[in-house]
Amino acid sequence: MTAVLELDEYQSYDQATLVLNLETNLVAGVDFLVLVDGKAVSSSGTDSRQELVSMGASRFTHRSQITELVIRGAYPPGTHNVSIELLPSKIDPNPELTVVSASLDGAAIAGVAANVYGTTAYTFDFGGDPPPVAGADTIVAGGPDQIILFVAEDAYQGNAEFTVSVDGTQVGGTYTATAIHSLGQSQEFILDENFAAGSTHQISVDFLNDLYGGSATEDRNLYVTQAEDNGTVIAGSSLTLLGDGSQSFDVTEPGKLTYVGVNEGMGPNAPQVGAGVYGTNWTYPTDAELLYEKSQGMNIIRLGFLDDRVAANASGALSAADLALLDPVVAYATSIGLKVILDDHEYGYWFGTELGTGTAASDTADSEYDKFWANLASNFADNPNVLFGLMNEPNVQTAAQWAGVAQGAIDSIRATGASQEILVSGTNWDGAASWYSTSSDGSSNAVALLGITDPDHNMAFEVHDYPDPSGGGTTAATNTTTGVDRLQAVTQWAITNHETLFLGETGGGTGTTSLEAIDNELKYITANSDVWQGVTEQLPVYSGAHPAYRHRHHRV
Repeated sequence: MTAVLELDEYQSYDQATLVLNLETNLVAGVDFLVLVDGKAVSSSGTDSRQELVSMGASRFTHRSQITELVIRGAYPPGTHNVSIELLPSKIDPNPELTVVSASLDGAAIAGVAANVYGTTAYTFDFGGDPPPVAGADTIVAGGPDQIILFVAEDAYQGNAEFTVSVDGTQVGGTYTATAIHSLGQSQEFILDENFAAGSTHQISVDFLNDLYGGSATEDRNLYVTQAEDNGTVIAGSSLTLLGDGSQSFDVTEPGKLTYVGVNEGMGPNAPQVGAGVYGTNWTYPTDAELLYEKSQGMNIIRLGFLDDRVAANASGALSAADLALLDPVVAYATSIGLKVILDDHEYGYWFGTELGTGTAASDTADSEYDKFWANLASNFADNPNVLFGLMNEPNVQTAAQWAGVAQGAIDSIRATGASQEILVSGTNWDGAASWYSTSSDGSSNAVALLGITDPDHNMAFEVHDYPDPSGGGTTAATNTTTGVDRLQAVTQWAITNHETLFLGETGGGTGTTSLEAIDNELKYITANSDVWQGVTEQLPVYSGAHPAYRHRHHRV
């Protein structure tokens, strides 16, 4: 037979179970004390004396049952000591007890079996394990701004409890810390809010149940070891709460990008006019891919296409066959909350002719290109979630020549009544680093594009910036700051001239340097979101991809 005697929790939180298997043949029973690390444990909460009676034992057979003594508590790493002290009585001045075995969370503790006689204490040591850190609640769900509180405690006769307030208003209920501060543990409490860019808010933590037993080891405390705002440590967020009451820190919300997403680049594959089989040589994204991108927090895609495929011919009329492929993709993407940039991915050409160069052929191509954009804008005029990306990376034209082409397309789009945003790229491969570089005629994007006007005032300038040495995204980055360095001049240009920018392409591999370089770019444009509207990250052009979103913290 086995009886179970449960003692009060050694440190008052149910995180580990120490079991002593004890036996006595004395029918009258035996009184004893159990101490763990010098602290007496009790079954009554007030009396630490235990009594073990040999249920069913007989003066003739001396057969007895084993009794399990269950002691619940926390046993951090290191050596712990158990001491059993037998208490003599008038009836039996020399009591006896057998320690049969012991275990911690079901794992046997070796070398503890012993017969204990008289009044000499019997002791044994065992090694503890760190208590598991319980998962934390999401304090408020649904907001895009993630404040992470890293919380720990000194536990004494129970865990520390607290509430959280934002700007004086409590959010959520009462929360319980379980991570042990002395072990360097912490647990994440996630506060999801919707803070306006540039706004400052006060985050307060109110400790509810302080308890002090007279010594440093008998003291319940609460700690916020640090807090993060969207992955960035908040200055002054470390709090030490040694008594009941509230402590606070302020967080100023940084800038926010309006759009964050990826490029969908399969539409431009098989670039020859009319070449390729849909689904084999080229394709548009599937519904499943779009849903996945939306599920990862993206709100925009840059959808590449070839104008000499979407157009039925060089006159600028649209191809019904290709629209039958393109229209459903745009309709589905926008129906699930994604914006779609229609990205003409032809590098400054129209049906093989260089636009804007002033020859008779290019003049004809310019006119046909304008008609094409008028027709395409008319086709999507009723969908406000479509943006028009005039041309990907023109490079054969001078900046002045390209400015003229872009102005003609803008005028043609607006003449149809379409009012959606237009993205205007620069020449010289649209590189951020070459924004001030001069073309053969002495013009530069920084000067020539300032002359472009939009009657609807709904236009942004698209630039590209890969952080690898060549700036073309063909290799891994070798420096974590190169991408940011290349963005600074065009950013200052936009600030000075009150223009809006969009980072149409960046990207790299999964190496540490590449990831840090891209993260630095995204942080930089977010910090300058007064001029940077958003980003669409490029899918990899070599093995390895950087995810547009990386969720560092779990919600539980």
